[in-house]
Order: sequence, then C-alpha cells, then structure tokens
Amino acid sequence: MAVRIRLQRLGRKKRPFFRLVAADARAQRDGVFLERLGHYDPIKEPADVVIDEEKALKWLRRGAQPSDTAKRLLSQQGIWKKFTFEKLGKPITEEEVDTDETLEATEDTPSDVEQEDPSAEEAPDSSEDAENSDSSEEEE
Repeated sequence: MAVRIRLQRLGRKKRPFFRLVAADARAQRDGVFLERLGHYDPIKEPADVVIDEEKALKWLRRGAQPSDTAKRLLSQQGIWKKFTFEKLGKPITEEEVDTDETLEATEDTPSDVEQEDPSAEEAPDSSEDAENSDSSEEEE
C-alpha cells in the first residue's frame, strides 16, 4: 500500500481549512485516511500551521511520500530537514533548523553588494555630467 502525506480540504466555500493526513494514495482527497498529522489554515494572517512532528516523522520513516504542498509545509516547520539529516545519518541541532528560516527571510531583501553598485555607478555619471556641462560652456 502506497501512503501519501497530503492535505484534506475542510471548511466552507471560499473559506478553506486543511488537515494534513497520511492516506492511502488510492483514496479520495477528502476520503478515508490513516492518521491525522496536523492542520493548515491559510486564511489567518500569518497562516496557521500545526504539525505533530513525531507522527510526521513516523510516516516519513515508513516511506510515505508527501505531496508538493505537504512537503512545503513540512519544510517550513523544519520537519523535512530533520528527516533528510536523519536519513543521511547526520545529527541535526536546533540552530541548523532555525538558520533555514532566517535564510528564507533574508532572501527577500537585497544584499549589500547590490546596494553599493548603483551608488558607485551614479558617482561617475555625475562627474561626467559636470565635465559635459563645462565643455558645453567652453563651446559658447
């Protein structure tokens, strides 16, 4: 039996609420499932994600394959990284899990190098403008 970790849609129309479940791959999306692992509420700001780490790791160790969205949620919680490190036989510390979250936050901001380049380009342009204005005055 192939097991998938996936989302089960609940909630009413235009107000989605999802459960993260371990289910047989042949079962319907909202059908029968083997175990509830957590929930995901995308309506709240920021989105509310609660996953039972022990249950999720148990199913991943047994060979359950997460859907794309489930894998993204597991990664956000640091569970996927713990699983991959465990699979490779390397210990993982809490600091390494925290650094992943901080890296994602810093990717959105431009780096210092990018900020210095435009200012460096502006300085020669302004001096060239000054030279051009001097040369135009000399022509008159």
